[in-house]
Amino acid sequence: MPSRFLLAAILLGASCTAFAQTLSPDGYGKVRFGDRLATAEKRVGQRATPRPRTSECAIVRFKRYPRVSFMVEQGRIVRADAKTIVRNSAGVTSAMQVEEVLRHHPHARVEPHKYEADGKYIILRKGTSKALIFETSKNKPKRVRAGLKPAVDYVEGCS
Repeated sequence: MPSRFLLAAILLGASCTAFAQTLSPDGYGKVRFGDRLATAEKRVGQRATPRPRTSECAIVRFKRYPRVSFMVEQGRIVRADAKTIVRNSAGVTSAMQVEEVLRHHPHARVEPHKYEADGKYIILRKGTSKALIFETSKNKPKRVRAGLKPAVDYVEGCS
């Protein structure tokens, strides 16, 4: 009987860890922006895929973090992108309206979306070199990215 409780505790702990990843201007999970890719792979405990073909800019993923992709420039991880709203340091959820996000973050900068007429970028800067950026559509947050400048500001990822 005690072994069942131990197994349940281990499984619950593993699933909580998977859901406890938080995207912030500093990183995601065990990945820190500015880390060399090899350092991040050691911390995460797995290799990123696909292997970067160029040292200039590449997009990689970790199986451990299926909802997020990472941008690598000159061998360093500089940005993370999620195609949906993932848990983040700003506490923004996909259920929020833009006005609610701005009420919680009055210091945020708002810019028009480059491609969507009703979309916006809500930009939360951390100092002068990092940011958390939410893309909105129809008055709701839809996607989020975070990382180091200037990479976090690129609208289209690797150019």
